Amino acid sequence: MKRISKDPEERRRELIDTAERLFLEKGYEHTAISDIVKELNIAQGTLYYYFRSKEDILEAVVEKSIVVLEQKVKEIAIDDSLDEPIRLNAAINAILGFISQRNDFIDFIHQDINAVMHAKLEKATVERIVPILSRLVTQGDANGRMHVENPRETIEILSTALVYIFHQPDINNDLERRARLCQSLECILNRVLGAENYRFVVK
Repeated sequence: MKRISKDPEERRRELIDTAERLFLEKGYEHTAISDIVKELNIAQGTLYYYFRSKEDILEAVVEKSIVVLEQKVKEIAIDDSLDEPIRLNAAINAILGFISQRNDFIDFIHQDINAVMHAKLEKATVERIVPILSRLVTQGDANGRMHVENPRETIEILSTALVYIFHQPDINNDLERRARLCQSLECILNRVLGAENYRFVVK
């Protein structure tokens, strides 16, 4: 079959999408570079033009997922038409929604053979999402909309609750457990953040 020349950005996206699909189907450790290039009918050198190694492709797959969540949380956080507690609540629900919407991806990265990918996604989430939430809480405290003694440290600790939920791959199949976890998170948020005339609701 004749190989088709494509726009570099389109080819890069195609490589990432194909790698993600194969990682989901076979597991990261069991997917070889040769598997990816065979799927796309390209030379192995073409792949190495875009990525230095399989680990580089893995990082691009993780980045693809985290950037969607990061952009959503950023859009919520910068909406000055809403009070800080409302924005924080919406951001938290967006994170939980991501877990629900990408259930196949969450299940995949919790498999033992995908421990490397799991660690990279968790690290990226903490490094990219937590600062956005921290700024919201700090701003809300400064404006008197929330009352938090140590805003940054508080949101860092609260983020561990979201990470814990992230570590429950069966959560979308056990609706009663999910409801209890969300109710408990609501209680913690309302007690710890001291929002004025506002009650956090976790969905």
